[in-house]
Parts: sequence; C-alpha cells; structure tokens
Amino acid sequence: MSMEDGQDPKPGRRGPRGGSPGLKRPFVDTGWDNADQTAADAPGVDSKPVSGTQDRRNFKSSRSGGIGSVLRFAAFTLVLAGLVLGGLYFFARPAVYHAVSDWAAENPTALKLPFVADMVRADLGTSLTEPVNVADFRDIVFEITLGETPAEIGDALVRVGAIADSRAFVFEALELNATSYFYAGRHVVTRAMTLDQIIDVLTREPVSAPTVHLVFREGLRIEQMVAKLEDLEANPVDPAVKLSLDVAEYEQLATNPTPDILARYSWLKLPPGASLEGFLFPATYDVDAGITPVQLIEQQLDAFAANAPPALFQMTPDLIYQTVQVASLVETEVKLDTDRPLVAGVYVNRLDRKKWPTGLLNSDPTVIYANDSVWLTTHPIDSWVGYTFWVEVAGTTPLAQIIFPDALAPYNTYHHAGLPPTPICSPGLASLLAAITPDTADGYYYFLAKKDGTGGLAFAHTNAEQIANEKKYGYIK
Repeated sequence: MSMEDGQDPKPGRRGPRGGSPGLKRPFVDTGWDNADQTAADAPGVDSKPVSGTQDRRNFKSSRSGGIGSVLRFAAFTLVLAGLVLGGLYFFARPAVYHAVSDWAAENPTALKLPFVADMVRADLGTSLTEPVNVADFRDIVFEITLGETPAEIGDALVRVGAIADSRAFVFEALELNATSYFYAGRHVVTRAMTLDQIIDVLTREPVSAPTVHLVFREGLRIEQMVAKLEDLEANPVDPAVKLSLDVAEYEQLATNPTPDILARYSWLKLPPGASLEGFLFPATYDVDAGITPVQLIEQQLDAFAANAPPALFQMTPDLIYQTVQVASLVETEVKLDTDRPLVAGVYVNRLDRKKWPTGLLNSDPTVIYANDSVWLTTHPIDSWVGYTFWVEVAGTTPLAQIIFPDALAPYNTYHHAGLPPTPICSPGLASLLAAITPDTADGYYYFLAKKDGTGGLAFAHTNAEQIANEKKYGYIK
C-alpha cells in the first residue's frame, strides 16, 4: 500500500475501536496534462506574467536606425548594383537573398523597401507558411518576458521547436504589424501551427499559469502530508509544472510553527511544544508551483478557519484545541457519518470521571499513532513515502503494556487517562461537527466495527453488551 492509503486501525476486543480507510483521489491538471516538456527551455520562466498595455512593446525599430545602419545599407546597395551590372546577379542570387535576409533581420526597417521584402520572402520560402509538423498538436507552454525583442522571441520559439526560422518570425511579425502587440506571460502553441497562428496566439492575453493540485484527504497526520509532498516532487503529475517546495522546511514549520505563524490566528492556542497536528485542514489545494512552506501552511490554516463550523470559534482557544483532539479520534474510527456523533459521545462519556472512573479512552488509533511516530523519528523524510501508516500494532503484547518513549507514552490511552497530548490527524468537517455536538444522551461507552460490509459500528452501554457484540460479529467465539 502507498503512504496515502495505508490500512486503518482495526477494531479490537475492548473499548472504542474501529477504522476509517483512506480514499485515493486522482491528481488532475486539466488542460496542461499534455504540455510538452521542451517548453521548460523557454526563456523567462522566473518572470512574473503581467497583462495590459504595459506588457507590450513596439519593436519595429529594434536593432535598426542610426548612421551605422544607413552606411551598411548604402554599402549593400552598391554591392548589389555591382553584381547586377557585372551580370553575376543571376548566379549569386541565392547567396544574395540569404545575405539580405540575415541583414534585414538585424535591420528590420530595411523591409520597408519592397524589393528587400521580396528578396527576404523568397529566401525564407515555406518557413513563412508551413508549420514545423502539421500532425503535432501537443501543447508547448511558451513564455515571453517583458522587454524581449521579436528576434529573441523567435530564437526561443526555434529552441522549443515551434518554428523553423527565427528570421521568418521577425519578418512575418513585421508584415502583420504585430510587433507592438506581443504580450508578456505564458502562452500555449503547437508545432502544427503556422507562423500567422503562432503570432496570433502571442498577441492575445496570456493564459494563467497552471497550478499544482495537492490533495490532502481527511485523516492524514502531518507526516503523511509531508510524504505526499515528497512523492509529488519526485513524480510530478505534469512535468512542465513541478512543485519546488522545500519539504523539510514544511515539516519543520508544521511540527514547530513559528510565533509569526501563530500570531495570525487568535483562536489557535497550542500546548507548549505542540505541532499544528489537527489544524492543517484536509482539502484539495490548487497552488503555484513555487509556493513556499509558510504560504502552504497558512493556506491550510486559513482553510481550517474558513471551513470549520462557526460554533467552534465561539469556544475558548483551550476548548477549541480539545474539540479538535476529539474530532481527530473520531476521524480515525468512523466510516459512516451517522456514527460520528455517537463515537464522539463515547469518548466524551469516558472523559467524564464521574461516569467512567478510569478515564481511559482505550483508543487503538492513539497507540498506532505513537507506534508510527517511533518509526518516523528514526527514518529520514525521503523514506516516509514508502511507509504504510495506520497499521495495527503487531505482536501479542496487550496494548496497555506497550511501552513508548517518554514523549510518546501519553498517547497510549490504554495506560494513560484522558485525551492524548495532541490531535492525531487532520479531521474533516463531519468529525469536527460530531465533536462539537457529541451524542452522549444514549449513554454508550463501547463500540466496534460490525464486520458485515456496511462500514457501520455497533455500540454498547456495558462491558457485557460489548462482549455480546464481539461474539455477534466474530471477534470471539
């Protein structure tokens, strides 16, 4: 199994148990999936696309004008006249036409002379009218930076294989009077386009830069998000749009948020040394390929603030944190939304020492969380991609007797009373709602998965009822 679809915590024989499988969602970047990677060679990839009249530039006089140009043109005219008078023009015509094309590319104003334009047109031939490959319709993402000349744009188009001759691009742009209308920014062309069609594209508003889709489903812990980011960087959905996030920095900020990040969210009060576990909202994020770790974390916290139930933010920060802790337990246990308030009710009932004197939640997922954490702390980030999260702890040792390092020991809710020190995953909206309004009225203290294919849970008021359910659903004979 992949790191995003590990097995869920399996139901046990005692106490609240259960599981919630991860749903694999596809990564899709509509409209850019067939982009040609050669476009990555296009210039200006670091420039900021702009639009409007300020990103146009008139290039008609570029590389032309001045006394030097006049003298060169006069010298060329004298040489041409000499060839004609000497009768050598007919034999030297191909070379002359090619020389004229090269010279006119550097001195575009010479194209105003009809005989020069005719000679250039004859030399360039089919490169003015024929596409590079009439059958190649693959998208080439091409970017123009502000200030590029037609010759520079033409050279770049040649490099990505969109046209055959930069001089032809300059000539046709001048013929179409298009040199004032090239837009800086990203454009999409193909090798099946003619020069006229390519110029038409480049004189239209640039297209928006494609985004990277980050899909964080409900129930992921921070390290799973880190592993997904690491995997996406190594295996981009669209090779033309590669995520360049510093994954190690993201992990560091998510587990040790800076005061600057925390200061933006008055409702977010973390215990000393706590991570952002539980508050990086599960959702699909369309982000710029160059997004920074701080920006991504703030987007996730903003999404939590925008999507969590409004009633949550009417609580004190301490109570908000406790509610998210409960919601994270619910998220790891439940498949059906109808069961969520009841599971939340079981945990809230067990937290009440008057109702449940031991205060032990007996939650399998908290033990699994601690067990995964032991492995994660001894392995580098790049190995997390292949790790299977949320697998039931192996062995015959009773869960209450499993010993974890001191920092993780309180996550063993079979041995330590009360909530675990932090949330154990990012709960979704349904689990947050259940934790805000838990169903405690039915007085349940136990539950287990039914094992009947429905994904539902069976609830019990007493240990005797729980044992009966275990027999009914095949846990014991």
